[in-house]
Amino acid sequence: MPDKSMVLLEKMIDITAYRQRLLASNVANIDTPNYKAKDISFQKELDSAVSEAARGLKGVNHKYEVFESPSSMASRDGNTVNLDIEMAKVGENSMIFSTAAQLMAMKVRMMKEAIKGGR
Repeated sequence: MPDKSMVLLEKMIDITAYRQRLLASNVANIDTPNYKAKDISFQKELDSAVSEAARGLKGVNHKYEVFESPSSMASRDGNTVNLDIEMAKVGENSMIFSTAAQLMAMKVRMMKEAIKGGR
């Protein structure tokens, strides 16, 4: 059974991957009339995933709470995507993903070393 930190890192990677898809969709729809930018709260989703894991649920039917991003005012065509804000969110999300992936790799290396007995 994986330890709690591995489960937490797995959830972080899942949430950031989902958020990346939302942010990419926002950028792809920057010129779509009446498109509303969407996002999720990373912290809220992580808290929810951790509490589900603590109750023994594997996140089988976990649904993320997607909301309209209050990042900017709508343009004349009703689109609320602001490229600068979206790219800043992508950068933040990428850093979280990268950190979680590096920590996961470090945990796996540590487990391999423990199994080998330090040889």
